[in-house]
Amino acid sequence: MLTPEQIASYERDGYLLLPELFTPAEMAVVRRAASDIYAMNRPEVWRGKDGEFRLAFGVQHYHPVFDLFLRHPRLVEPTRELLGGDVYCHQYKLINKQPFGKLDFPWHQDFANWSKFDGMPEPRALNISVFLDEVNEFNGPVIFIPGAHKEGLITADVLPMEGIDQDGAHTIQGRELERIARANGMVAPKGKAGTAVLFHPYMPHASSPNQSPWSRSTIYLTSNRVDNHITRPTRPEYVAHTDFTPLRAVADDALLTYVEEAAAA
Repeated sequence: MLTPEQIASYERDGYLLLPELFTPAEMAVVRRAASDIYAMNRPEVWRGKDGEFRLAFGVQHYHPVFDLFLRHPRLVEPTRELLGGDVYCHQYKLINKQPFGKLDFPWHQDFANWSKFDGMPEPRALNISVFLDEVNEFNGPVIFIPGAHKEGLITADVLPMEGIDQDGAHTIQGRELERIARANGMVAPKGKAGTAVLFHPYMPHASSPNQSPWSRSTIYLTSNRVDNHITRPTRPEYVAHTDFTPLRAVADDALLTYVEEAAAA
């Protein structure tokens, strides 16, 4: 359960940091599953022209650990609280910024893409980012502008993002960013593996390439209210899901139980 202070913080700032939401033992299970994904050759796994792993969509459909993680109560319950009702998985992806890699994300708002490409009616959704590795100032943390979600949709151009989005993405240009950043400042949430960040679909965010020798892997879950489901999907189902079944939480110890049962089998 989120505290009233945490809910107020999310509504005020547009994001909420939950340090070490998952234990080191739980994250070790998820990291091993991520290593399996990195080696796969599937349509859902996208790489840059040089072969660098960029991201993998819909990982719950082809790895049991990510299926359990998607439905973990520490992810499902906070989203239901903040969104005020049953939620389903709109998008679920694994992103890996390899050491000294090239992957970056320009300034954008996710709802601009969800609205245009998927037909999401309202911004009654949110992202949860869970750190699979420690995130520090050197390995490409995500940058937010606190409170900028209150701006609503910001004028943006649709630009190609090689190895990230086949349809391009709404990319916010400098003049608007300067105005908003000067008024609100910027933050880059950091923390140990297992830390989670929840953020609003109107939140402008960006990240630079990983300039360090340390990997920065992250799992992103986009939860959407069931009654706000998408209406005009134009992208593959593994990018924008059309199964609007409400997420039901598994047991809190599901990840560690999975390892124990696998070892006994």
